[in-house]
Formats: sequence, C-alpha cells, structure tokens
Amino acid sequence: MFVVLLRHGIAHPRGTKPEEERDLTDVGHRRMKEVARGLANLFPKAGALLSSPLLRCVQTAEWVEKAYGGKLAIDLRDELRPEGDRAALPALAESTHRQRVIIVGHEPWLSESIQRPELELKKGGCYGVRITDGEMRLEWMLPPRALRKIRTS
Repeated sequence: MFVVLLRHGIAHPRGTKPEEERDLTDVGHRRMKEVARGLANLFPKAGALLSSPLLRCVQTAEWVEKAYGGKLAIDLRDELRPEGDRAALPALAESTHRQRVIIVGHEPWLSESIQRPELELKKGGCYGVRITDGEMRLEWMLPPRALRKIRTS
C-alpha cells in the first residue's frame, strides 16, 4: 500500500478564528488548486481520500477531489484531528481497502505518525509513504513548490 500524506494549505493564523473554523486564505486556495493538480499528475491512481474534519483540511481535500475529476470522495476521519492518535495511521489507511490513499491532515501529526518528528512539512507539502505489514517507510517528501510545478507536466 502507498499513502500520500498531504498537509493542508495556508490557513488563517491561530487565534484569528476558533480552530474548527480556521479556513484557507485566498493564497491558500490558489496554491492548493495548483498543488492538487500536481498531486493528480504525480499520483494518478489514488483510490481513497481521507481528511481531518477541520475546515482547512476539508477545503484542501476539496481541491484534491476536483483535481481528480470527482473520482475520489472525501472521507472525513476524526482520527486525523491534530490531537488524534499518531499510531493509527497504518490501520486508518488499511481500512480503506485501497492500495493508493491520500490523507489530508495537520503537522505535527503527519510527521509524528511516520515516526519522523524531526521533519516538518510546509503547508501544501506531502510525504510518500509505503506501508507493508503495518510497517511504514518514508520514500519521498515534496514541498508545495515542487507539486505546483508538476501540475502542468
């Protein structure tokens, strides 16, 4: 199984709105549209799209859903909230019964869930993780700038 862990786009700063209501900024929307297109080109055979239910992740997942032409439906999962169980990632991905999964979430949840707390994704960046028998192996990491460039390839 292969999983892409995607960090949500640029959102309004903490403290400006309640956490549940923090949404993407105009720049966040524009960049996530480009990032999502790049992701669809890089990872065309995705079979599932999971997202944290927080608004900024849902909006990010909506751009991914559009980039895949509506072939993926967003599945909101409470486990992906910032306070969620980091050890749940393999079981969460495997619960989709798909070989290729995109998961939209938050930092540091994403880095800690793959046991790489020394790393941190930029907003709109992603990890490529292979899961075999419950063991995770980070295969690549892409910043949002690279994904935006891939969008037109």
